[in-house]
Amino acid sequence: MEQTPGNAKRFGGEALHNTENVIALDKAVHTRVSALFSRKVLRITGSRILTVRQWLSTQSYEAQREFGLLAIQNVRSGIWP
Repeated sequence: MEQTPGNAKRFGGEALHNTENVIALDKAVHTRVSALFSRKVLRITGSRILTVRQWLSTQSYEAQREFGLLAIQNVRSGIWP
């Protein structure tokens, strides 16, 4: 789950700043995941208007965490650019 002001407000700092939520990534993977979250990806969000980050912000803590782990896995394996 991204550590955004909106998520901090919704879920609290403890939910964001803990070992269950923080994952060490190398810079290249982090950059690619961040880029993915900034794009509009219809097959992920179902929307032509929302970026992945905007869409994700409407999801529950659990859904955001699960999606984040999937995004890291798919970016590392080259499934998602």
